[in-house]
Amino acid sequence: MSESTPMMRQYFNIKSKHKDAILFFRMGDFYEMFHEDAKIASRILEITLTSRNKEKNNSVPMCGVPYHAADSYIARLINAGYKVAICEQVEDPKKAKGIVRRNVIRIVTPGTILNSPLVGSKDNQYLASFVPCEEKTIGFAITDISTGEFLVTELDGRSPFEKLKDELSGWNPRELLIPNNISKNEEISIFLKSLDISINPYDDWAFSYDHAYRLFLDHFKVISLDGFGCESKKVAIQAGGAILQYLQDTQKTSLAHINKLTYYNTENY
Repeated sequence: MSESTPMMRQYFNIKSKHKDAILFFRMGDFYEMFHEDAKIASRILEITLTSRNKEKNNSVPMCGVPYHAADSYIARLINAGYKVAICEQVEDPKKAKGIVRRNVIRIVTPGTILNSPLVGSKDNQYLASFVPCEEKTIGFAITDISTGEFLVTELDGRSPFEKLKDELSGWNPRELLIPNNISKNEEISIFLKSLDISINPYDDWAFSYDHAYRLFLDHFKVISLDGFGCESKKVAIQAGGAILQYLQDTQKTSLAHINKLTYYNTENY
């Protein structure tokens, strides 16, 4: 299969939108991976790395896994710290005119696993986020997408990062979202390196208050967040809004089961 074929052009177009994930590209009864994705997957999954066009100079590294056994392979990649973008055929090949249309239907990350058996655990699979502000207050949010549990809080005082570490230790999330713009902060980088969590720098705009507030109003179909006890908790809303945006980006489906937002006080919860 040459890189100039319609199939590979389709693959590269989809991959260009999901550069930070291993792309599971559905072809018949298999999910195929190409190029660097194939090299990474073959090493972690201990499967054979092959190639197309072996006899030519433009050989394409590739490997594949059966779609009916994909969960176990995805789990191993997730546990190794990778994301997996699942790209499915979205039309009947028999009815397709030309190449079959494909789309990414879901992105699986450590904190967005819907079925616990995927990682061999019955524990909650929490996704967390935090955002610091100049007033030495940290907004913190935590959710379990499988149950719809969604909580936010604000950590302040003399040692907000110590409080954040306590929260992370208590909740034990599998994935932590942080704003891109703080990932280069030396002090915060040292703090993050002390954590045994998958750290995921995410778009700064997703943490902005205006965006997060509007997103919550739209999602819960309300005119204010008074009913959830966090109307005035701006930094908490920023952290929670980033999680909600991330879930919309990765799950690509209804999040109607997330129908409640809870503000909690760390001293009482």
